[in-house]
Order: sequence, then C-alpha cells, then structure tokens
Amino acid sequence: MFNLLICDDHPPIRTVVRLLAREAAGGCDVTETGNAPELLDALRGRRPFDLLTLDVQLPGRSGLEVLAEAKTIRPDLPVMMLSADERESSVTAALKAGASSYVFKSSSEHILFEALKHASQHRLSLPEAYAGTAGACAADALALSARQRDVLDCLLRGMSGKQIARALSISEGTVKSHTVAVFRSLNVNSRAQAVVEAHRRGISIGR
Repeated sequence: MFNLLICDDHPPIRTVVRLLAREAAGGCDVTETGNAPELLDALRGRRPFDLLTLDVQLPGRSGLEVLAEAKTIRPDLPVMMLSADERESSVTAALKAGASSYVFKSSSEHILFEALKHASQHRLSLPEAYAGTAGACAADALALSARQRDVLDCLLRGMSGKQIARALSISEGTVKSHTVAVFRSLNVNSRAQAVVEAHRRGISIGR
C-alpha cells in the first residue's frame, strides 16, 4: 500500500491531491496535515510514508524551511513541492533543499496526476518548461559510461547515494565517483543543478 502524507493549508487542494493520488497509485493510505507542526509531528511518528506533498507557502513558515526540517527527520522520504511560484530559481532552490519533484499549482489535474503516478513509481517530475527539447540523443552527447548513465538515471529518480548503491550493487564510494563524472559532463556542481540541467537538455529517466 502506497502511503502518502499531504501538507497544505487549503482543504480543497488536499482533497484534489488525495483523490488523484489514490487513482494514480492504484489505491493509497493518505494522512493530511494543514500546517508545519502537524506535519513534523506526523514525521516524528512511527507511521511509514512513501511520499510527502508539501505546499511551498505554509501558515507562518516557508515550505522550504519546513522541507529542510522534514529531511532531517526522514532524509530518504521523497518530497513533491506544490507551488504557485513558477520561477526557475524557486524550482532550483527546492531541489537544493531536498525536494524530489516540483509541480505548479496552476498545472492541470492531468499533470498533477502524472506527477503523482511518477512519484508512486519513485520517478521525478519537473515542470514541462524545464524538460527541454533535445530528446533521446541528449544523453548520448554526454559521453557517459553505462554505469554513469545508471547513476544519472537514479539521480533523476531522486534517489540518495545509499539507495543508488543498493540498487546498483556498488559501494557508496563508487556512487560518489560516478556522480562526480556526471556533474562534470553536465557542467554542474550539485544534484539539484544536475537534475535541472538534465531536464533542460531533454534527458529523462531511462534514456
């Protein structure tokens, strides 16, 4: 059973996310919170969660601040940011803070449905504006080894170094080495920048 944790101070938004998530994940267990204290209490509990959807603007708190705090409690929990802020700098800031996905509140229900479906499959979603148009050939232009492409694929899924090592049956040290090579090929210095740049070039999961 897919376990979803929602944090948004607007009940109608929570309702939409809940209904779409249940359809996208083929059924799921949903916990709803409306502010930062409720969210953090839920994260400190023993209940397992597979995804957190988090509003960027919460009562009295920045969603990015809450995201950072949430990540200290559950560092491996994927987080999808829901935001009315459509600036690229805001998307990058959220990714740097540990978000796995970023969806605009102005998006259609279909886009939100697809993002939730991807999240339930541990896949990353970013706004279409940052997806680029380079297509399948973009990954080839990076001249990465097969294993480095595997690591890039995992990075695009929002996986941690430990998760990548386990998935690929390699050491965390080897993951770091391959990650450095990926950063060098993309001409970036962080995971967040790598994800944004990969999507800008049209590189998607599995390519």
